[in-house]
Amino acid sequence: MNSTEDAAVRKGSVVFTRTESITEYIHKRGQLRSGTQGQSDTPVSANDMCALDEWPSHARRYHAQLQDEADGQKKKKGRGVVKGVKAAQKRFANGYAKLNITFSETLGGTIGMNYRSFKDDVVVIMKRKLPLIGVRRWFDIHPSVHRLIVADVIDRWDLEDTPETEEKILRIAQERYRGWRSTLSSTYKAFKTDDARLANVLEDLQLEEWEWMINYFGNDEKFQARSQLNSNNRKKQKTKHRVGSKSYAQLSFEKRNLETGEEPDCVALWELTHTKNGTWSNTESQEVYDKAREAVQNKETETKGPLSSEQRNNVFQTAYKDTVQCKSSQPRGYGYMAKPKTGSERFWMQIEDQAHVTAETQQRNSELSQHVSELQEQLEAERANMQQSMDYERAEREQLEERLQEERAAREKMLEDEQRSRIKFEKNMMAKFSEQMAKFTQQMGNQQVLKKRNDRENINPNLQTTLLQSSSPNRNPGARSNLISPNSLIQAATLNSRMYKALINLNAHSGSA
Repeated sequence: MNSTEDAAVRKGSVVFTRTESITEYIHKRGQLRSGTQGQSDTPVSANDMCALDEWPSHARRYHAQLQDEADGQKKKKGRGVVKGVKAAQKRFANGYAKLNITFSETLGGTIGMNYRSFKDDVVVIMKRKLPLIGVRRWFDIHPSVHRLIVADVIDRWDLEDTPETEEKILRIAQERYRGWRSTLSSTYKAFKTDDARLANVLEDLQLEEWEWMINYFGNDEKFQARSQLNSNNRKKQKTKHRVGSKSYAQLSFEKRNLETGEEPDCVALWELTHTKNGTWSNTESQEVYDKAREAVQNKETETKGPLSSEQRNNVFQTAYKDTVQCKSSQPRGYGYMAKPKTGSERFWMQIEDQAHVTAETQQRNSELSQHVSELQEQLEAERANMQQSMDYERAEREQLEERLQEERAAREKMLEDEQRSRIKFEKNMMAKFSEQMAKFTQQMGNQQVLKKRNDRENINPNLQTTLLQSSSPNRNPGARSNLISPNSLIQAATLNSRMYKALINLNAHSGSA
């Protein structure tokens, strides 16, 4: 069959299951071009196959063990075809009850102890239901055939039959269906002739299917162009993950915080999936991480607060696209199960982010206003306390000044009283002194008279006798003579001298006070 033999396939036009498509193909084609089914055991020479260093990585080895022409060693055998044995064993051990499975709320993939068994079961059911013949793309298959897969999966696993569940199951089936056909394409490229290809029918294919696929891979121009474009894009891929077959969702689930249940954000998950033992898979992967982390830190510094998970994801996606020059809208770093946001969802998320930023700004403004009000109240209280303290100090100062004035007035009054007393005392003392001085002067005058008389008497003894014997003209008859003895004069002089010294000391004491 070539591209001109069949009409163009429309979206959803393939309504057959896999078995029905094979029957329909046999009915239309009749006898197989390559002969019988047993032809698949025919040996293939080395000239009909690619060299080992050119062998496609996803090509099947089938029953033949390829040998290295250089040293004769056998090439390592692949994993083989998925048969869903582990899921069947778990279901048998559980009494054929439905098995439990959980989908990640953030990354969409399966998580938990049965995550790999669930995917294997989906692959087994997908290969049983979906046709290869007549299908060029996933969307060529009618939704009714897709629904058969969902029904079988829900029949085996403890899941609710909801549109969300159906979407997740079909997303896994679609990815595995593409991988299945990619493996068939690689196996086709591993052989040089159609006879060699037909001689190596893969174990999970019927000969009729493999014949149709060989014709499709070799003759469909649209497929060949798309395949070449995909190969070129694959070669341009700069980053490489290092988690093997484990999904991003399962790895994120295993690295979650057991106490809070919080899983790593997009930046931390990128580091987990692109490093091994602290070594990055390549330089580009590390560059994406460094730029994303720097962009998140700058954004948090700008917004003065931590970013939400959605904001961190937007920053990471921008950093990734700027680093690897990617234009795809598919979110990176989350795995194929991560659902990209639609334009309206991104618009509303931007509105929510803006509203969140506005709310945070308003909250900060409210907190600042409250803080300013509290500071104003505090300042008012401090100002009132300060005014009260100043009023109290002013009152105390006024009281102290009043007391000082009273004390000053009392002291001045006391000084005036002392001054009047001193003046009065001095007047009295001066009067007494004057009286004493008058007496003293009189006595001194009497003493001078007496001295002169004594001197005359000493000069003229007769006169002394006369004076002594003469009486005073005022003396009464028969009275004794009125004579002043020397001792009396000495005592009078001594008394006057003491009174004079006492008056001097009193004046000195009054002046010092």
